Amino acid sequence: MSEINNVKTTVQSGMNSSRISDKGSRADDKSQSIQTSTAQTDTVSLTSEATQLQSIQKTLEETPIVNSERVEALRAAIADGSYTVDAGELAQNIIDFETQL
Repeated sequence: MSEINNVKTTVQSGMNSSRISDKGSRADDKSQSIQTSTAQTDTVSLTSEATQLQSIQKTLEETPIVNSERVEALRAAIADGSYTVDAGELAQNIIDFETQL
């Protein structure tokens, strides 16, 4: 049985040494490819659609979230009693909203 153990140890040690040497060569390959890729310069170009989307996004960011003129007009209409709610239109809007879910 000791012979079998010695054979395994010898074979395994030979396998491990080849694995270590393979890893070393792989590390060298990676370092060479890294050096090669750093020498190149990367460029980015945007499509016209992407440029247009950026412009729209910037415009939306600058637009106020609340239309203060509209809010004041509604407050005034509620305060003086001239604001009315159309129950039929409100019901239809609720139904439309629920069907979209």
